[in-house]
Amino acid sequence: MRKKIFAFGFLFALCATQMVAPFCAHGPTADRNFIYAATIGTGISMSEPSHTPFTVHFLGHYRVGERFSAGVGSGLSFYETMLIPLFADAKFDLTRPRKFTPYVNCSGGYAFAANKNANGGLFLNPSFGVAYALPNQLKLQLSAGYELQKLERLKEAANLYFTSSFAEQLNHHLLTIKVGIVF
Repeated sequence: MRKKIFAFGFLFALCATQMVAPFCAHGPTADRNFIYAATIGTGISMSEPSHTPFTVHFLGHYRVGERFSAGVGSGLSFYETMLIPLFADAKFDLTRPRKFTPYVNCSGGYAFAANKNANGGLFLNPSFGVAYALPNQLKLQLSAGYELQKLERLKEAANLYFTSSFAEQLNHHLLTIKVGIVF
């Protein structure tokens, strides 16, 4: 069942990016409705066991208004195991667009585990950041926030007399920092 959900989520994300790509293929314009972003990031763990993740996320947004956009995203998160998050994302610019534009952002969804001995879980990432306008309608963004990633993994304990397997529930709480480019 988990493989079917993962396959459906992957196909949905792929179809979403393929459906919106033709609308952005006309080159950069000031009034484009579809926005794409790619971010990389890491975090400071606030939980035990402590794991410092590395994340790569790709997002597609539809601009709803001058300062609000919403969309979907996916990518890779490397904790003690690789996770593939699939999430909804909303972004609100706190001021009108200018050279430096502060914003708030919230992502929420589910992360699928690529390892057969693990199950993914809830993914939540609210953040605050600033976008810096570059030439050709590109933007460089820097954000800091909080991330909650739930995960369940199968652990084994063995000694001379027996071997035991159990499911360990993990809640990763992180302070995150991400750098990205909006195009």
